[in-house]
Amino acid sequence: MKKRIFAILMAICTLLPAMNAQSLWTSAEVSKKITKSFGMFIEGEYRTHNRLSSTERWSGSLGAEYKFCSNVKATAAYTYIHQHTLTETTRKGNIIPAYWQPKHRGSFAITGDYKFGNLSVALRERYQYTYRTEQFVPKFDSDGISPKEDEFIKGKGKHVLRSRLELEYKISKKCKFTPYASAEIYNLLNNGCCFKKEKIRWTIGTGYKINKKHSLDLYYRYIDASDDDEEGGHIIGIGYKFKL
Repeated sequence: MKKRIFAILMAICTLLPAMNAQSLWTSAEVSKKITKSFGMFIEGEYRTHNRLSSTERWSGSLGAEYKFCSNVKATAAYTYIHQHTLTETTRKGNIIPAYWQPKHRGSFAITGDYKFGNLSVALRERYQYTYRTEQFVPKFDSDGISPKEDEFIKGKGKHVLRSRLELEYKISKKCKFTPYASAEIYNLLNNGCCFKKEKIRWTIGTGYKINKKHSLDLYYRYIDASDDDEEGGHIIGIGYKFKL
């Protein structure tokens, strides 16, 4: 009974911050084990912003995972991102209306974990490279009506090292909830500058196992800074996973 109450309290603590959330992140993943050590997955993600009032981006990923042993695994993935950029005003006072921007991302990660009874500690180091493609977008005078020559958005690459420490607690074999908490530091590697902190993601959530093939992930996340990849602030997330 105590363990069940604890699980319910964890779920409530995860969902309460939703009232102040600025964004909603949803995802669905399908994975398949090819061999005992090797597997593949495909994932789709949809995000909102402006307090859930509009789309921030959607993306699709294809990746593979290889387990070297029970405690160490490697993951590689490609992600296509279609991001919605909000209306902005240039330094000269011209207006660039909202537009969609495509991005390509490749990533590689190594994850190691160790269990202390019911508590699992995992450290993940992920390198990712994101390329924003060049494009022309409409531009208007300060009145927002008179058209001007299109604005040229240059292509841009971004190298990032993401370091995440995660704690996960297995309540019992019968309990379907698995609460967790994590902190992830983003280190910008551009311009020859190593380990320049860009932002931190703080996350608390719980997994929920429906059965052997289906599971859910519910979480609250706070990002302490905004960049050209995503907005900072309060986020609620809902994920679904299916194992073939």
